[in-house]
Amino acid sequence: MDTLTVDDADEAYAELTRRGLTPLNIQPRGRTASGGLLGRFVRRKEVTEGNPRHAKRSELPFFTSQLAIMLETGTPLAAALESLSEQMTCPHWQALISQLHRQVEEGSSLAHAAGVYDHVFDPIFIAMIAAGEASGKLSHILTRLANLTRRSSRLRHKVIAAMIYPAMLTGIAISTICLMIFFVLPRFAVVFSDMNVQLPSSTRLLLTLSNATRSHPFISLLLGIGIITALVLFHRSKRGKTWRARISLRLPIFGALIIDTINARIYRMIALLTEASVPLLETLELTRTATRNPAYTTLLTQAHENVLNGRTMYEVFSASRLIPPSQARMIHTGEQNAQIGMVTGMLADYLDDINETKVGMLTSIMEPILLICMGLLIGGVAISLVLPMFDLSRIAG
Repeated sequence: MDTLTVDDADEAYAELTRRGLTPLNIQPRGRTASGGLLGRFVRRKEVTEGNPRHAKRSELPFFTSQLAIMLETGTPLAAALESLSEQMTCPHWQALISQLHRQVEEGSSLAHAAGVYDHVFDPIFIAMIAAGEASGKLSHILTRLANLTRRSSRLRHKVIAAMIYPAMLTGIAISTICLMIFFVLPRFAVVFSDMNVQLPSSTRLLLTLSNATRSHPFISLLLGIGIITALVLFHRSKRGKTWRARISLRLPIFGALIIDTINARIYRMIALLTEASVPLLETLELTRTATRNPAYTTLLTQAHENVLNGRTMYEVFSASRLIPPSQARMIHTGEQNAQIGMVTGMLADYLDDINETKVGMLTSIMEPILLICMGLLIGGVAISLVLPMFDLSRIAG
Protein backbone atom coordinates (compact mmCIF):
# COMPACT_ATOMS: atom_id res chain seq x y z
CA MET A 1 0.00 0.00 0.00
CA ASP A 2 1.42 3.38 -1.04
CA THR A 3 1.65 6.26 1.42
CA LEU A 4 1.02 9.87 0.41
CA THR A 5 2.64 12.53 2.57
CA VAL A 6 1.16 16.03 2.12
CA ASP A 7 0.33 19.06 4.26
CA ASP A 8 -3.47 18.88 4.13
CA ALA A 9 -6.47 17.16 2.54
CA ASP A 10 -6.72 19.68 -0.34
CA GLU A 11 -3.15 18.99 -1.40
CA ALA A 12 -3.84 15.24 -1.18
CA TYR A 13 -6.93 15.67 -3.39
CA ALA A 14 -4.96 17.63 -6.00
CA GLU A 15 -2.10 15.12 -5.98
CA LEU A 16 -4.37 12.09 -6.37
CA THR A 17 -6.34 13.80 -9.14
CA ARG A 18 -3.10 14.61 -10.94
CA ARG A 19 -2.21 10.90 -10.82
CA GLY A 20 -5.49 10.02 -12.53
CA LEU A 21 -7.26 8.81 -9.41
CA THR A 22 -10.67 9.86 -8.04
CA PRO A 23 -10.58 10.05 -4.23
CA LEU A 24 -13.89 9.30 -2.51
CA ASN A 25 -12.88 10.06 1.07
CA ILE A 26 -9.67 11.55 2.47
CA GLN A 27 -8.84 11.14 6.16
CA PRO A 28 -5.60 12.22 7.90
CA ARG A 29 -3.55 9.32 9.27
CA GLY A 30 -2.63 9.30 12.95
CA ARG A 31 -4.08 10.73 16.12
CA THR A 32 -2.02 13.89 15.94
CA ALA A 33 -3.73 15.16 12.79
CA SER A 34 -7.26 13.92 13.38
CA GLY A 35 -7.99 13.85 17.09
CA GLY A 36 -7.49 15.73 20.31
CA LEU A 37 -6.91 19.42 20.83
CA LEU A 38 -4.24 19.61 18.15
CA GLY A 39 -6.55 17.95 15.62
CA ARG A 40 -9.33 20.42 16.39
CA PHE A 41 -6.87 23.30 16.09
CA VAL A 42 -5.65 22.04 12.70
CA ARG A 43 -9.21 21.69 11.39
CA ARG A 44 -10.13 25.16 12.67
CA LYS A 45 -7.02 26.59 11.04
CA GLU A 46 -7.90 24.96 7.72
CA VAL A 47 -11.41 26.43 7.83
CA THR A 48 -10.00 29.87 8.66
CA GLU A 49 -7.49 29.69 5.83
CA GLY A 50 -10.14 28.63 3.35
CA ASN A 51 -11.03 25.64 1.24
CA PRO A 52 -10.68 25.73 -2.58
CA ARG A 53 -13.79 23.56 -2.85
CA HIS A 54 -15.84 26.36 -1.27
CA ALA A 55 -14.76 29.06 -3.72
CA LYS A 56 -17.69 30.73 -5.51
CA ARG A 57 -17.93 31.83 -9.14
CA SER A 58 -18.79 35.38 -8.06
CA GLU A 59 -15.07 36.18 -7.75
CA LEU A 60 -14.22 34.78 -11.18
CA PRO A 61 -14.48 38.11 -13.08
CA PHE A 62 -12.01 39.79 -10.70
CA PHE A 63 -9.61 36.84 -10.83
CA THR A 64 -9.67 36.66 -14.63
CA SER A 65 -9.26 40.40 -15.23
CA GLN A 66 -6.45 40.78 -12.68
CA LEU A 67 -4.58 37.79 -14.06
CA ALA A 68 -4.98 39.13 -17.61
CA ILE A 69 -3.58 42.54 -16.57
CA MET A 70 -0.56 40.95 -14.90
CA LEU A 71 0.23 38.75 -17.90
CA GLU A 72 -0.21 41.71 -20.28
CA THR A 73 2.48 43.60 -18.32
CA GLY A 74 4.92 40.72 -18.75
CA THR A 75 4.57 39.07 -15.34
CA PRO A 76 5.26 35.31 -15.45
CA LEU A 77 2.24 33.12 -14.81
CA ALA A 78 3.50 31.62 -11.55
CA ALA A 79 4.45 35.02 -10.14
CA ALA A 80 1.11 36.48 -11.24
CA LEU A 81 -0.77 33.72 -9.43
CA GLU A 82 1.29 34.16 -6.29
CA SER A 83 0.67 37.91 -6.29
CA LEU A 84 -3.03 37.45 -7.04
CA SER A 85 -3.52 35.03 -4.15
CA GLU A 86 -2.43 37.81 -1.79
CA GLN A 87 -4.90 40.29 -3.33
CA MET A 88 -8.00 38.14 -2.90
CA THR A 89 -10.10 38.92 0.16
CA CYS A 90 -11.99 35.61 0.12
CA PRO A 91 -9.99 32.92 1.99
CA HIS A 92 -11.42 30.17 -0.20
CA TRP A 93 -10.20 31.93 -3.33
CA GLN A 94 -6.82 32.50 -1.71
CA ALA A 95 -6.57 28.76 -1.12
CA LEU A 96 -7.73 28.02 -4.68
CA ILE A 97 -5.18 30.33 -6.30
CA SER A 98 -2.45 28.98 -4.02
CA GLN A 99 -3.24 25.48 -5.31
CA LEU A 100 -3.13 26.73 -8.91
CA HIS A 101 0.20 28.46 -8.21
CA ARG A 102 1.71 25.35 -6.67
CA GLN A 103 0.67 23.11 -9.55
CA VAL A 104 1.90 25.58 -12.18
CA GLU A 105 5.27 25.78 -10.41
CA GLU A 106 5.45 21.99 -10.50
CA GLY A 107 5.09 22.07 -14.29
CA SER A 108 1.36 21.66 -14.77
CA SER A 109 -0.51 23.81 -17.26
CA LEU A 110 -2.99 26.36 -15.95
CA ALA A 111 -5.81 24.65 -17.85
CA HIS A 112 -5.00 21.30 -16.25
CA ALA A 113 -4.68 22.82 -12.78
CA ALA A 114 -7.95 24.74 -13.13
CA GLY A 115 -9.75 21.66 -14.47
CA VAL A 116 -9.60 20.11 -10.99
CA TYR A 117 -11.98 22.82 -9.74
CA ASP A 118 -14.80 22.41 -12.25
CA HIS A 119 -17.29 24.00 -9.85
CA VAL A 120 -15.58 27.34 -10.59
CA PHE A 121 -14.07 26.92 -14.05
CA ASP A 122 -16.53 25.60 -16.64
CA PRO A 123 -15.52 23.62 -19.78
CA ILE A 124 -15.57 26.78 -21.94
CA PHE A 125 -13.14 28.52 -19.58
CA ILE A 126 -10.81 25.50 -19.49
CA ALA A 127 -10.88 25.05 -23.28
CA MET A 128 -10.02 28.71 -23.88
CA ILE A 129 -7.20 28.66 -21.32
CA ALA A 130 -5.78 25.54 -22.99
CA ALA A 131 -6.03 27.19 -26.41
CA GLY A 132 -4.35 30.35 -25.08
CA GLU A 133 -1.48 28.38 -23.57
CA ALA A 134 -1.03 26.35 -26.77
CA SER A 135 -0.96 29.48 -28.98
CA GLY A 136 1.07 31.65 -26.61
CA LYS A 137 -1.80 34.17 -26.38
CA LEU A 138 -2.92 33.45 -22.85
CA SER A 139 -3.08 37.10 -21.81
CA HIS A 140 -5.26 37.96 -24.83
CA ILE A 141 -7.58 35.01 -24.14
CA LEU A 142 -7.85 35.97 -20.46
CA THR A 143 -8.75 39.52 -21.44
CA ARG A 144 -11.60 38.23 -23.59
CA LEU A 145 -12.70 35.88 -20.82
CA ALA A 146 -12.62 38.76 -18.35
CA ASN A 147 -14.94 40.76 -20.61
CA LEU A 148 -17.28 37.76 -20.92
CA THR A 149 -17.46 37.13 -17.17
CA ARG A 150 -17.96 40.84 -16.44
CA ARG A 151 -20.79 41.11 -18.96
CA SER A 152 -22.49 38.00 -17.58
CA SER A 153 -22.07 39.20 -14.00
CA ARG A 154 -23.37 42.69 -14.81
CA LEU A 155 -26.47 41.37 -16.57
CA ARG A 156 -27.15 38.88 -13.75
CA HIS A 157 -26.89 41.64 -11.13
CA LYS A 158 -29.26 43.84 -13.14
CA VAL A 159 -31.81 41.05 -13.35
CA ILE A 160 -31.51 40.36 -9.61
CA ALA A 161 -31.85 44.05 -8.81
CA ALA A 162 -34.89 44.26 -11.09
CA MET A 163 -36.55 41.37 -9.22
CA ILE A 164 -36.07 42.81 -5.72
CA TYR A 165 -38.94 45.30 -5.95
CA PRO A 166 -41.44 42.82 -7.44
CA ALA A 167 -40.48 40.28 -4.78
CA MET A 168 -41.08 42.87 -2.05
CA LEU A 169 -44.49 43.78 -3.47
CA THR A 170 -45.45 40.12 -3.73
CA GLY A 171 -44.38 39.52 -0.13
CA ILE A 172 -46.40 42.52 1.06
CA ALA A 173 -49.48 41.32 -0.83
CA ILE A 174 -49.23 37.80 0.60
CA SER A 175 -48.66 39.14 4.13
CA THR A 176 -51.65 41.44 3.81
CA ILE A 177 -53.91 38.61 2.64
CA CYS A 178 -52.76 36.39 5.51
CA LEU A 179 -53.43 39.15 8.05
CA MET A 180 -56.91 39.67 6.67
CA ILE A 181 -57.67 35.94 6.73
CA PHE A 182 -56.49 35.42 10.32
CA PHE A 183 -57.49 38.70 11.99
CA VAL A 184 -59.90 40.77 9.89
CA LEU A 185 -62.23 38.13 8.42
CA PRO A 186 -63.08 36.51 11.79
CA ARG A 187 -64.37 39.88 13.07
CA PHE A 188 -66.52 40.32 9.98
CA ALA A 189 -67.79 36.76 10.30
CA VAL A 190 -69.32 37.64 13.67
CA VAL A 191 -71.03 40.68 12.14
CA PHE A 192 -72.30 38.74 9.11
CA SER A 193 -73.76 35.97 11.31
CA ASP A 194 -76.13 38.53 12.88
CA MET A 195 -77.18 39.90 9.49
CA ASN A 196 -80.14 38.46 7.64
CA VAL A 197 -78.70 39.01 4.17
CA GLN A 198 -77.52 36.74 1.38
CA LEU A 199 -73.72 36.92 1.27
CA PRO A 200 -72.03 37.21 -2.15
CA SER A 201 -70.13 34.17 -3.42
CA SER A 202 -66.76 35.89 -2.99
CA THR A 203 -67.54 36.74 0.64
CA ARG A 204 -68.66 33.18 1.40
CA LEU A 205 -65.48 31.84 -0.19
CA LEU A 206 -63.27 34.11 1.92
CA LEU A 207 -65.13 33.22 5.13
CA THR A 208 -64.88 29.49 4.35
CA LEU A 209 -61.15 29.82 3.71
CA SER A 210 -60.67 31.79 6.92
CA ASN A 211 -62.70 29.30 9.03
CA ALA A 212 -60.91 26.28 7.57
CA THR A 213 -57.48 27.83 8.13
CA ARG A 214 -58.21 28.91 11.69
CA SER A 215 -60.03 25.70 12.65
CA HIS A 216 -57.29 23.40 11.39
CA PRO A 217 -54.02 25.37 11.62
CA PHE A 218 -51.82 22.28 11.83
CA ILE A 219 -53.36 20.72 8.73
CA SER A 220 -53.19 24.05 6.90
CA LEU A 221 -49.51 24.38 7.82
CA LEU A 222 -48.73 20.86 6.64
CA LEU A 223 -50.66 21.47 3.43
CA GLY A 224 -48.74 24.67 2.76
CA ILE A 225 -45.40 22.97 3.47
CA GLY A 226 -46.38 20.05 1.26
CA ILE A 227 -47.31 22.31 -1.66
CA ILE A 228 -44.07 24.29 -1.35
CA THR A 229 -42.00 21.10 -1.07
CA ALA A 230 -43.71 19.58 -4.12
CA LEU A 231 -43.07 22.71 -6.15
CA VAL A 232 -39.39 22.81 -5.11
CA LEU A 233 -38.89 19.12 -5.93
CA PHE A 234 -40.60 19.53 -9.29
CA HIS A 235 -38.52 22.66 -9.94
CA ARG A 236 -35.31 20.68 -9.35
CA SER A 237 -36.34 17.55 -11.22
CA LYS A 238 -35.30 16.88 -14.80
CA ARG A 239 -38.89 17.00 -15.99
CA GLY A 240 -39.48 20.24 -14.09
CA LYS A 241 -36.38 21.86 -15.56
CA THR A 242 -37.43 20.83 -19.06
CA TRP A 243 -40.96 22.14 -18.55
CA ARG A 244 -39.69 25.41 -17.04
CA ALA A 245 -37.21 25.92 -19.86
CA ARG A 246 -39.87 25.32 -22.50
CA ILE A 247 -42.43 27.60 -20.85
CA SER A 248 -39.91 30.38 -20.19
CA LEU A 249 -39.20 30.73 -23.91
CA ARG A 250 -42.93 31.20 -24.64
CA LEU A 251 -43.69 33.82 -22.02
CA PRO A 252 -45.05 37.10 -23.40
CA ILE A 253 -42.46 39.90 -23.31
CA PHE A 254 -40.09 37.93 -21.06
CA GLY A 255 -39.70 35.06 -23.53
CA ALA A 256 -38.09 37.32 -26.13
CA LEU A 257 -35.64 38.65 -23.52
CA ILE A 258 -34.71 35.12 -22.42
CA ILE A 259 -34.15 34.03 -26.03
CA ASP A 260 -31.96 37.06 -26.77
CA THR A 261 -29.97 36.49 -23.57
CA ILE A 262 -29.28 32.84 -24.36
CA ASN A 263 -28.47 33.68 -28.00
CA ALA A 264 -25.99 36.35 -26.89
CA ARG A 265 -24.24 33.91 -24.57
CA ILE A 266 -24.06 31.21 -27.28
CA TYR A 267 -22.73 33.65 -29.88
CA ARG A 268 -20.17 34.95 -27.37
CA MET A 269 -18.90 31.45 -26.61
CA ILE A 270 -18.68 30.53 -30.30
CA ALA A 271 -16.81 33.77 -31.04
CA LEU A 272 -14.31 33.37 -28.20
CA LEU A 273 -13.60 29.71 -28.91
CA THR A 274 -13.30 30.24 -32.66
CA GLU A 275 -10.96 33.20 -32.24
CA ALA A 276 -8.89 31.06 -29.86
CA SER A 277 -8.36 28.62 -32.77
CA VAL A 278 -10.58 25.93 -31.28
CA PRO A 279 -12.03 23.79 -34.13
CA LEU A 280 -15.67 24.52 -34.95
CA LEU A 281 -16.84 20.99 -34.09
CA GLU A 282 -15.22 21.19 -30.66
CA THR A 283 -16.59 24.73 -30.26
CA LEU A 284 -20.15 23.55 -30.87
CA GLU A 285 -19.70 20.60 -28.52
CA LEU A 286 -18.32 22.78 -25.71
CA THR A 287 -21.06 25.36 -26.25
CA ARG A 288 -23.69 22.61 -26.12
CA THR A 289 -22.35 21.26 -22.81
CA ALA A 290 -22.36 24.77 -21.33
CA THR A 291 -25.97 25.43 -22.40
CA ARG A 292 -28.62 24.39 -19.87
CA ASN A 293 -31.80 24.98 -21.84
CA PRO A 294 -32.92 21.68 -23.45
CA ALA A 295 -34.27 23.41 -26.57
CA TYR A 296 -30.89 25.03 -27.23
CA THR A 297 -29.06 21.80 -26.41
CA THR A 298 -31.05 20.08 -29.15
CA LEU A 299 -30.40 22.96 -31.55
CA LEU A 300 -26.63 22.88 -30.99
CA THR A 301 -26.58 19.09 -31.26
CA GLN A 302 -28.24 19.34 -34.68
CA ALA A 303 -25.81 22.07 -35.72
CA HIS A 304 -22.88 19.88 -34.62
CA GLU A 305 -24.20 16.96 -36.68
CA ASN A 306 -24.64 19.23 -39.71
CA VAL A 307 -21.07 20.51 -39.53
CA LEU A 308 -19.79 16.98 -38.94
CA ASN A 309 -21.54 15.89 -42.17
CA GLY A 310 -20.09 18.75 -44.18
CA ARG A 311 -23.11 21.04 -44.08
CA THR A 312 -23.58 24.43 -42.40
CA MET A 313 -24.99 25.69 -39.11
CA TYR A 314 -27.23 28.04 -41.09
CA GLU A 315 -29.39 25.13 -42.30
CA VAL A 316 -30.28 24.32 -38.68
CA PHE A 317 -30.44 27.88 -37.35
CA SER A 318 -32.64 29.16 -40.18
CA ALA A 319 -35.23 26.43 -39.48
CA SER A 320 -35.39 27.13 -35.74
CA ARG A 321 -37.75 29.60 -34.09
CA LEU A 322 -35.02 30.27 -31.50
CA ILE A 323 -32.81 32.07 -34.00
CA PRO A 324 -34.33 35.17 -35.69
CA PRO A 325 -33.98 35.16 -39.50
CA SER A 326 -31.73 38.24 -39.50
CA GLN A 327 -29.28 36.56 -37.10
CA ALA A 328 -29.35 33.32 -39.09
CA ARG A 329 -28.50 35.22 -42.28
CA MET A 330 -25.56 36.94 -40.59
CA ILE A 331 -24.25 33.55 -39.43
CA HIS A 332 -24.65 32.28 -43.01
CA THR A 333 -22.56 35.20 -44.25
CA GLY A 334 -19.91 34.46 -41.63
CA GLU A 335 -19.74 30.81 -42.67
CA GLN A 336 -19.43 31.71 -46.35
CA ASN A 337 -16.58 34.18 -45.67
CA ALA A 338 -14.86 32.07 -42.98
CA GLN A 339 -15.52 34.87 -40.46
CA ILE A 340 -17.87 33.06 -38.10
CA GLY A 341 -15.93 34.26 -35.04
CA MET A 342 -16.14 37.91 -36.01
CA VAL A 343 -19.82 37.71 -36.98
CA THR A 344 -20.93 35.91 -33.81
CA GLY A 345 -18.89 38.36 -31.74
CA MET A 346 -20.68 41.30 -33.37
CA LEU A 347 -24.04 39.62 -32.80
CA ALA A 348 -23.18 39.03 -29.13
CA ASP A 349 -22.17 42.68 -28.63
CA TYR A 350 -25.38 43.88 -30.27
CA LEU A 351 -27.62 41.57 -28.25
CA ASP A 352 -25.87 42.41 -24.97
CA ASP A 353 -26.58 46.10 -25.50
CA ILE A 354 -30.19 45.39 -26.47
CA ASN A 355 -30.72 43.10 -23.48
CA GLU A 356 -29.45 45.65 -20.97
CA THR A 357 -31.92 48.18 -22.40
CA LYS A 358 -34.75 45.63 -22.28
CA VAL A 359 -34.06 44.77 -18.64
CA GLY A 360 -34.35 48.46 -17.71
CA MET A 361 -37.57 48.84 -19.68
CA LEU A 362 -39.13 45.71 -18.18
CA THR A 363 -38.27 46.94 -14.69
CA SER A 364 -40.13 50.17 -15.37
CA ILE A 365 -43.12 48.29 -16.80
CA MET A 366 -43.31 45.65 -14.07
CA GLU A 367 -43.56 48.09 -11.17
CA PRO A 368 -46.92 49.67 -12.13
CA ILE A 369 -48.28 46.30 -13.29
CA LEU A 370 -47.48 44.69 -9.96
CA LEU A 371 -48.94 47.64 -8.07
CA ILE A 372 -52.15 47.30 -10.08
CA CYS A 373 -52.31 43.54 -9.48
CA MET A 374 -51.67 43.99 -5.76
CA GLY A 375 -54.35 46.69 -5.62
CA LEU A 376 -56.86 44.47 -7.43
CA LEU A 377 -56.11 41.53 -5.14
CA ILE A 378 -56.40 43.45 -1.88
CA GLY A 379 -59.22 45.58 -3.25
CA GLY A 380 -61.14 42.47 -4.24
CA VAL A 381 -60.92 41.13 -0.69
CA ALA A 382 -61.98 44.49 0.74
CA ILE A 383 -64.93 44.77 -1.65
CA SER A 384 -66.04 41.24 -0.77
CA LEU A 385 -66.21 42.31 2.87
CA VAL A 386 -67.98 45.60 2.20
CA LEU A 387 -70.64 44.36 -0.24
CA PRO A 388 -72.84 42.76 2.49
CA MET A 389 -72.80 46.11 4.31
CA PHE A 390 -74.31 47.78 1.24
CA ASP A 391 -77.00 45.10 1.06
CA LEU A 392 -77.80 45.65 4.74
CA SER A 393 -78.11 49.41 4.29
CA ARG A 394 -80.36 48.90 1.27
CA ILE A 395 -82.65 46.59 3.28
CA ALA A 396 -82.71 48.99 6.23
CA GLY A 397 -83.58 51.90 3.90
